[in-house]
Amino acid sequence: MSDIDLGRLMHTPIYAFDFQIMIGDVQEYLDFSERTIESQYRTELQSIRRHAEGGDFPPEYREHLEINAEHRFKVSLPLRIRYGALLALTTAVEWSVEYLSLNAAKAVGKGGKTDNETVFRLKVLTKRAGLERGESISHFEALAHVRNCIAHNAGLKKGYKYAAELPDSISRLKGFSLAQGHFLGSHVVIERGALDTYIEDMKHLVVDLHKNADEQGLLKSDT
Repeated sequence: MSDIDLGRLMHTPIYAFDFQIMIGDVQEYLDFSERTIESQYRTELQSIRRHAEGGDFPPEYREHLEINAEHRFKVSLPLRIRYGALLALTTAVEWSVEYLSLNAAKAVGKGGKTDNETVFRLKVLTKRAGLERGESISHFEALAHVRNCIAHNAGLKKGYKYAAELPDSISRLKGFSLAQGHFLGSHVVIERGALDTYIEDMKHLVVDLHKNADEQGLLKSDT
C-alpha cells in the first residue's frame, strides 16, 4: 500500500466515466443472462424428467418437451439476450460520441445522407485526435447496421430496407452470421462470446478518443 501515490491516483482523470459504467453494465448483463439461461435449462430438463418418471404424461411426449426446451434455452432466449446487448452497446457508443461532438471546440459537421452519423463523427474526431482506429470504426459501422436490422426488422433479412448490404456487415464481424433457422427466413445470428470482443473494442475506442481530445485541447474549455 505504501507504494501507491494516493494523491496522484485521486487526481488521475477517468475518461468517459459514464460510458465505462454503461459498457461494464452491458458486459455484466450479457454474462449474467447467459449463465442464468444455462441454469434454467438444466432446471427445465430436471422438471421434465421428474414428470415423465412420475407418469404425468406419455413417455413419448418427453422427447417433444426436451426438444422444445433445447430450442428455447439454447437458441431463442440467448439470441434475444444478445440482440438486446448489441442494442445497448451501440447506443452507449452513440451517446458518448454525441457528447464529444456537442462539446468539440470546433464543430464536427454532418455527413452525407447515406452516412451513419456516428461513424462520420468518429472518423472526424479520431483524425483530429491523431488516432488510427479505422478497424474499430469499421466494426462499429457493421454493428450499427446489424443493430438497425434487429431494431427495425426483428433481425430478419427479408423485408429489411438495406438487406443487400447486410451480408457485407455480417462478414466484418466474427461470430456473426445469417442463418435459415427462423421460420420466417434468414436472420441474424450472434454466437455466444462474439459480443465480448466488440464490447472491449468499443471501450478502447471511446475512452482513448475522450482522453486524446481532452489532452489535446479539442474540447470546449468549460467542458
